[in-house]
Amino acid sequence: MRFNLMLLICLSLFQTSFANNRKKKKNKSSLTTYKNSQLKDSVYRKVIPFDLADISSSNSENQNSSNINIDGLLWFAKKQLGVPYKYAAEDPKQGGLDCSGFLYYVFGHFNIKVPRTSNDYLNFGSIVSKNKIQKGDVLVFTGSNAKSKVGGHVGIVLENNNGSISFIHSASGNKKGVMISNLSENYFKERFLKAVRIIK
Repeated sequence: MRFNLMLLICLSLFQTSFANNRKKKKNKSSLTTYKNSQLKDSVYRKVIPFDLADISSSNSENQNSSNINIDGLLWFAKKQLGVPYKYAAEDPKQGGLDCSGFLYYVFGHFNIKVPRTSNDYLNFGSIVSKNKIQKGDVLVFTGSNAKSKVGGHVGIVLENNNGSISFIHSASGNKKGVMISNLSENYFKERFLKAVRIIK
């Protein structure tokens, strides 16, 4: 009888210790920043283990949501005009915004999950042909290297006026920060990769 009682106590202590160790391992988070010379306008930031299923499920949620006020989203984006460019920043309180951080901040304000890096927009949302681009769509560009096919810069479309497409973005060149540009400008024409629709 005494042996059985001792065995039960030992088993109970072992289970408690095992459960505590598993909790500690689960709660560990990591912060990794990767720098790549071809992706000057992007940051790879990982606070918790990246879950692709999480992104794809939120992507389909975003596309099916019909209650997003795109004009309200663009109004909020324009409120950030003049916020300086700051590499790896995703909140103006951090002293600025980088290009994908600007989108992350604006869409996040409306509880829309989007990628944190420019390159990830190449496989996110629905592809939109150039002649069907509309306000709220995301334009994806290469970074400073126009020959690269890697996403390095992103912006949000403000208007498509008979093919004249204006967009808002956080530009690193000359530390301009959040500004409005047109897709017809040579710099952006040469670097344009695709347009994607995040919300419908």
